[in-house]
Amino acid sequence: MSHSRIALVVLFFAALLVPAAPAQAAYTVLCTGYTSCSDKGYSHSGYASAKNTSYWKMYTGTNCTNYIAYRLITTNGLPNKRPAPGVGNARDWGTAMASVTNSTPAVGAVAWWGKKGGNHVAYIEKVVSDSEIWVSESNWSGAFDWRRITKSGSGWPDGIIHFSPAPPANAAKPAIVGEPKVGTAVKASVGSWNPVPSAYAYQWLVDGSAIAGATDKTYTPTSSVLGRSLTVQVTGTRSGVPPVTVVSNPAPVAPGALTVVTRPTLSGTAKVGSRLTATTGTWSRKDVTHSFQWYSGDTAIPGATASSYVARSVDVGKAVTARVAAVRVGYLATPVATNASGAVAAGTLTARSAPSVAGTPQVGSRLTASPGTWSPTADLSYQWYAGGKPVAGATQQTFVPTHRERTAAIKVRIVARRAGYTSASATSAETSAVRTGRIAVTTAPTVTGDSSRGSLLTIDPGTVAPAGASVRYQWLRDGKAVSGATGRTRKVSSSDVGHRLSATVTYKATGYSALTVATNPAKKTRTTAKISVAATPAGGGKLSFVVTVSAPRKTALGGTITVTYGVGRSRTVKVVKGRAKFSLTRQTVGRQTYRLAYSGASGIGSSVKQKTVTVR
Repeated sequence: MSHSRIALVVLFFAALLVPAAPAQAAYTVLCTGYTSCSDKGYSHSGYASAKNTSYWKMYTGTNCTNYIAYRLITTNGLPNKRPAPGVGNARDWGTAMASVTNSTPAVGAVAWWGKKGGNHVAYIEKVVSDSEIWVSESNWSGAFDWRRITKSGSGWPDGIIHFSPAPPANAAKPAIVGEPKVGTAVKASVGSWNPVPSAYAYQWLVDGSAIAGATDKTYTPTSSVLGRSLTVQVTGTRSGVPPVTVVSNPAPVAPGALTVVTRPTLSGTAKVGSRLTATTGTWSRKDVTHSFQWYSGDTAIPGATASSYVARSVDVGKAVTARVAAVRVGYLATPVATNASGAVAAGTLTARSAPSVAGTPQVGSRLTASPGTWSPTADLSYQWYAGGKPVAGATQQTFVPTHRERTAAIKVRIVARRAGYTSASATSAETSAVRTGRIAVTTAPTVTGDSSRGSLLTIDPGTVAPAGASVRYQWLRDGKAVSGATGRTRKVSSSDVGHRLSATVTYKATGYSALTVATNPAKKTRTTAKISVAATPAGGGKLSFVVTVSAPRKTALGGTITVTYGVGRSRTVKVVKGRAKFSLTRQTVGRQTYRLAYSGASGIGSSVKQKTVTVR
C-alpha cells in the first residue's frame, strides 16, 4: 500500500477515535489539568504518569477511551482486555455493552455519549442524585478535567454503562470513636473507602472473638469485657462484587464511671456513745451496692465500714464524716463525703439503778457497797461517808466502821468514769446509826500446864476481833474468883490441891462492848506422894515389904501399891492409913529390882519407887 494510502487510513481511524463535542448540558467544570485538579483535591488516579501506556489497545495520551480503560482496570479491577469486540470508538461502547447499559448512574460506572453525534465516555466519580453526577474525563483535545453534570438541559449522558463493578477498597481503617468504658456506648467510624461501599455491616470483637449480638454501629461494653481488647470489624459491600472486611485498631476497655446524683448525708447526734447514720445518696446507676468508710477528722477509722457508726472517745473534739461509694462490677466510683458532724462531744454516763449498802451498821462489822448498774459500763470509785462527812481513806468497795463512826449514819458515793464520757456520780441511801460493836472470839482462851502442886499454869488468851482488844485475867478455884489472882500465870499452891483451877478473860476495845469469856476448868490440882520402902529377905526366896506413903497436909492416905517384878509379874495391894505390908515368895535368888507405883488417893499424884534387894 502506498504511503499516501497508509496515511489516509491512519487519518480515517484517528477520526473515529476523536470524541465529538458532547451535547450542551447544564454542567460546571470543577477543575482542568492534571496538576490543577490534583492540587484542588480532584484525583486523576495516577493517569498523568500512565497516559503513555495503552490500555485495552486504545490510543495512548490524553483521550477518553484510554483513560476510561485505565480506570476500569486500575480502579474497578477489570482485566486489560476489551470486554467486547465493539468497545473501541467511544460512540460504540453503549451499543457493544447494551446488556449492562441503562440510565441509572453509579459510582465506578461509565457515562456514555454515542447517540445524536456524540462520541465520548467519562468515569462517574460521585452520584449526588439521580439528576446530578460528578465525572472525571480525559478529552482528545488534550485537557483532563472534572465536571459536575445535572440532568437539566440536553447534555445528560445517553446511557450509563455498568462494567463489572470494582470491589470496595478501604483507604483508611475503621476506628472506634470514643474511649471504650464499661456502660458507655462507643461508635464505629467506617474509615474511608474508594470505591465507597453501598452498605456497611458491623461486628464488634473482644480479644479477636465476635461478641454475640454486637452487630450495630454502636456498642456498649459490659463488665465481662473489662480490661480486654475491643475492635470493630466493618464489612463494605457493593452489588456484584465480594464484600471487603477491615478491622479497626484495638482499644482496651476501661472501667465505667459511677457518678453521684444526690450526695449522701449524715444524721445523728455527734456525741460519744451515740449512733451516726449515713445515707447512700443516689448514683448514675440504680443497680449498685454501696461501700462506706467513716472518718474521724481526716483519719479513716479502721473497721468502720457499715452505714452507721457509734462515736468513740478518740473522736471527742473532731468532726465525723462518712465517705460513700457506689459499687458495681466493672465500674469505678470516687467516694463522696457526707456533710460533717459537729465536733464530737463527751458522752453521758447514766446510773440505771441506784447504789446501796449491805451489812449491819455496827462498829467492826463490814459494810459492802453495791454500785448499781451504769450505762455504758464504766470504771467505778468509792467514797464512804459518816454523818455526812467523807471518811479519810475509805475508798474501797467495803468499809468497816470504827469507834469514830459510832452513832453516825453511813452512806457511799459512787463516781463512774469512762474515757470520752463526762464523769457521773450517785449516792446510796444512809444506813441507820452505827451501833456499838461486839467483840468476837475466833479462838477460845485456855489454861495450859501441869496441875500438880508447884507447877506453873498459863492462860492462853486466844484470839478475838478486833485484834487490838485489851485483855484482863481472873483465876478461879472451883469457879470462884481467887482474890488477887489476876496474872496470866499461876503457880499451883497447896491451897489449890484437890481443886479445879480455871480463869476468865475479859476483852475490851474502844467502841465495843466488853466481853468476858471463861476457860474450861483444868484438871484437879494434885500433890505428889512420897514412898518409903523396906524390903527384908527371909530366905528360901521370900521377901517381906513394908511401904509407907505420905503427902503434905495429908494423913491416913489410902490407895494402892502395884509392885512389878520379874518378867511380866505384878501384884497390887491396898494402902491403909498410909501403910501397906505384903510378902513375895518364890523369888529368884540374887539381886532383883522391884518397881512400886502408888495411885488412887484424891488430890495425890501417882508416884513410883524402885527398890533393889538381894534375895536369898
